[in-house]
Amino acid sequence: MKHRNDAGLAAAELALAVEAAVLATKADDTVGTTGHLVLQPNAVNSVPRHAHMEIDIRDIDEARRDGVVSTVMGAARRIAARRGVKLERMELVNADPPARCSSMVTSAISSAVDELGLSHRRMVSRAYHDALFMARVAPTGMIFIPCRGGVSHRPDEFTSKANLANGVRVLALTLAKLSLQ
Repeated sequence: MKHRNDAGLAAAELALAVEAAVLATKADDTVGTTGHLVLQPNAVNSVPRHAHMEIDIRDIDEARRDGVVSTVMGAARRIAARRGVKLERMELVNADPPARCSSMVTSAISSAVDELGLSHRRMVSRAYHDALFMARVAPTGMIFIPCRGGVSHRPDEFTSKANLANGVRVLALTLAKLSLQ
């Protein structure tokens, strides 16, 4: 084992380094995901000679996010050197600045929800929604509706017709309120 140059173990260690870098911030708004990992030759009895992984790091604080990205990139270099694997490519795909929702829009959403007698809570979304880009050109907000078990962005996501209808009602009333401003 000590003479192997196992790209799979290097990738696993890097995934754990992502978790450690995120947790080191002690910020609930910093998240990291290693959601894509491909090992080759992809055989149970062959030492992986190649690993391709994609890491997603998000935060509402751009400087903190950039610090985590830097920490992870440094960890990748150190892990590759220590494990004797070649780090062929490390690419930053994007580093879009976080977007803030407009208080005018979020207030209108809260008012609509209250008027309709529905429960709600404010949430931070770290996902890449269109709102990230729309916030650059117009006041923006987002309305989320409950999903079974809190699961979203997965094939098993499910939302009841009642929750969908409530979401549409909130959106319509919010737009009506904003049209008066």
